Amino acid sequence: MQEILRHSNVHVLHELDRLTTLLRDAPGVQMTELEPYYTWVKNAGEGLRQSVEQNLRDLNLGQRDILASIASETQKVTRFFHMLDQRLAGPVLRARPSDRLCLRVLRWLHEVHPQTLHIPAAVSDGQFASYPDPHWPTIYFMPPSAQTGLLYLPLFFHEFGHLLYACHEAEMDALVEQLQETLAELLTPGIQREDLHDRIEVEKRRTIVETWYAWAQELFCDAVGLTIGGPAFAHAFSLHLQMLGRGHFSLPADELARRDHPVTWLRIQLLVHRAREMGHQEDAEILDTRWKTLATALGIVADYHGFYEEEFLPAIQETIDDMLTEAEPVTYSDELTESTARASLFSSPIRLLHRAWKQFMENHDEFRQWEEREIVTFLQS
Repeated sequence: MQEILRHSNVHVLHELDRLTTLLRDAPGVQMTELEPYYTWVKNAGEGLRQSVEQNLRDLNLGQRDILASIASETQKVTRFFHMLDQRLAGPVLRARPSDRLCLRVLRWLHEVHPQTLHIPAAVSDGQFASYPDPHWPTIYFMPPSAQTGLLYLPLFFHEFGHLLYACHEAEMDALVEQLQETLAELLTPGIQREDLHDRIEVEKRRTIVETWYAWAQELFCDAVGLTIGGPAFAHAFSLHLQMLGRGHFSLPADELARRDHPVTWLRIQLLVHRAREMGHQEDAEILDTRWKTLATALGIVADYHGFYEEEFLPAIQETIDDMLTEAEPVTYSDELTESTARASLFSSPIRLLHRAWKQFMENHDEFRQWEEREIVTFLQS
C-alpha cells in the first residue's frame, strides 16, 4: 500500500510540473484582464504541490497506522489535480488576444457586485454556459465567433445570474419553494375524486410543480440579464434562438416534464412582460411581434400543456422580483446614466452594448466597420 501511495503522489507531482510549465509559458499570463484568474490557478497549483510533498514526507515516516489518512489525502490531491488540469487551466492555456473584450466585460461584471468581487472569471469556447460556484473561479463559455463582437456579450448576464443564484442559494431555494407551493394550490381542483383519473392528474401536477424548480431559476437568470443589460440582452437572447426551429416555440407535454429550461417562446413572453414594466415599450413590441410572426409562419399556437397558465404569471413575477431584490444586480438604467456608485477597474460596457444594438438594428450594412472601431476604443479606455 505504501508504494502504491508513493507512486500516485509522485505521478501527480510530475504531472503538476508539466502543467505548471505550460501555464507559465501561456500567452494568457500577459493579459491584465485575466490576471486574477491566472493568479488563482497558479496559487491553487502551489497549494496542491505543498499537499503532495506533505504526503510524501508522511510516507517516509514508515508508519502503517497513518496510511489510511495518507490514502484519503492522496485521493483528494488527485481529484483536485484533475479539476485543475481538465477544467481550470484551459482558459489560460487557450487564451488569445481577442479574449480581452469578453474578459473586460466579465471583470467589470464581477467587480461591480459585492458577492462576486473576489471570484475570478475567465472565458472559454463552447455553447453559452458557465460553471457557477462561489467557491471556485467562474468559467463562462461562448462560441468563438461571438467572442469577437458586441452583439452577444449581453448573454453573459444570464450566465452571471446563475452565479448570483449560487451565492444566495438558500434564500433563492426558499423563494422557489414558495412559488412551487403557490402553483400547487393553483393547479389543485376544488373537487377531487379518488379514482385512477385523479391519481394520474395528481402525478401530472406533481411533475409540473417539480419542473418549476429549474424553470424558476432560468427565468430569474433571464430577469438578471434584462436588469443588467436592458434591451441589448433581450435582443441578443432573441436573435440567438429565434431561428433554431419549432422546438423553441412548442414541445410535447412529455418533453416539458422536468426539462431544465422553459420553452423559449414562453421565456420571450415573460421577458416582453418585464421589459414593458421596465419602460422598454418599443423594444418589447419588436420582440413580441417578431416571435408571433415566426409562430404564425410555422403554424404554431402557444400550448404549454398545463406547465404554464396565465394565472401563474403574478406569482412568477412576484417570486422573480423577490429574487432580484435578494441578488441586487446592477441596473441597466443606472449603468446607462453612469449614476451607479459601484466601482470597477474597468469602464461599464452597458452604454456600448446599448449603442451596438441600436446601430445594428438601424444600419446593418455599416455595422461591422462601426463595431470594429468601437471595440478598439473600448479596450483602450
